[in-house]
Amino acid sequence: MKKISIIAFLVSITALTSCGHDVDKPADEVEKATTAATTTTEATTETTAVTTTEKKTENTTSVETTSAESEDYTGIAGYWFINGDPRTASLHITEDGKFTAYYASGLLENKGYVKRELKTDINNYIYQMYLDTGKEYLAFADDGEKEKTDIYMLDDNTTHFVKLYGEGGLGDDGRGPEEAYEGKWQCERARLSIEYRGEGIFHAIITWSGSASSYAEWDYPLIFDTDRLICDGNGTKTFVEYKDASSEPTRTVEYSDGSAEFTLEGNAIHWNDKTEHSGDTMIFKRNEYDE
Repeated sequence: MKKISIIAFLVSITALTSCGHDVDKPADEVEKATTAATTTTEATTETTAVTTTEKKTENTTSVETTSAESEDYTGIAGYWFINGDPRTASLHITEDGKFTAYYASGLLENKGYVKRELKTDINNYIYQMYLDTGKEYLAFADDGEKEKTDIYMLDDNTTHFVKLYGEGGLGDDGRGPEEAYEGKWQCERARLSIEYRGEGIFHAIITWSGSASSYAEWDYPLIFDTDRLICDGNGTKTFVEYKDASSEPTRTVEYSDGSAEFTLEGNAIHWNDKTEHSGDTMIFKRNEYDE
């Protein structure tokens, strides 16, 4: 009978960092923290044929996974930012245990799901984040708190995430959508200004300079619908040009029946210009000088 040789390498977590961690890493040291997933277990197995009279053995692991259907992820659901800074990389965790990770630029980095697992080698539960492919991503300790407001990742940097607002629209913690969208945003030479006018009504203006003496302007009346701002057929695009420094600019209306949508993803606003698709690759970040 041939022998079965099993070689296993187990990487243990050296410390579980509590919510009382007293030193936060600078954002510039951990901006790309979400790109490094912590691999906790790798195993290679060499097997040979087993006769029908022999009993097959099962390998034991250091993780016991609870049923996803039985878990409640409400306590960790929400929008998380490194050190609580909305200009850094972020995570969005939903109540059904799905997550989306964003770079500091607002671009999508990764997405997947969360499982609450018992790490038998340390006899404690953790929240392990997996990519949709099943590969391990980030993990953080379950410290028993029902409603979490900050978490420390079990990585080399013990990256600290703070929940700025909860799941449920644009915040079930008293924040209205106007607090998330309202303000001044910028994408290179384009500037976006969003004003809240009450009762779910917003107004947005985008100015995009083409030269020192001209710019395009989009004017959108907007309504808030579920999770986005919508302009349905009454947006105006105007081309503005200065002939000289002493005269008023000429304004040429190019259309007045434009449509657009604005969505907040992570810490950035995406502009969906449904008329000309001018903003397909544009991501607006909050203007840090707009305090």
